[in-house]
Amino acid sequence: MKRLLFVYGTLMQGQALEGYLSALDPRPARTRGRLFRLPAGYPALVPDASNDWVQGELFSLPSLARLTVLDMVEGVDNGLFSRRKISVDLQGQNHHVWAYVMTPTKVKAIGGKPIPSGDWRQVSYASPLH
Repeated sequence: MKRLLFVYGTLMQGQALEGYLSALDPRPARTRGRLFRLPAGYPALVPDASNDWVQGELFSLPSLARLTVLDMVEGVDNGLFSRRKISVDLQGQNHHVWAYVMTPTKVKAIGGKPIPSGDWRQVSYASPLH
């Protein structure tokens, strides 16, 4: 059974929380949706059927235990993010994988700002939101 996880922000290689997935090899992937920068300095993905792409990385996890740890990191029990299955494009093939996502209502309530490029790496080291 494959345990695939799509990440698009601080869990990607070169980002603040990469250590949680450091022993694994990521593959570049993308998904349909919108990416937002939250005031706390990390992104949120709102998956949708738009024509917009969000860039990220796809990991094959060795066990479900890794998801349990990541659920805590991503605040799933606190209602910050939810972990759900989304469609991801990997080299032209569609995969149904896990991702940490937010609803549009929550993003708006928190004060998220759109990232038009859909690529967190382009803004991850930018100055704070004003």
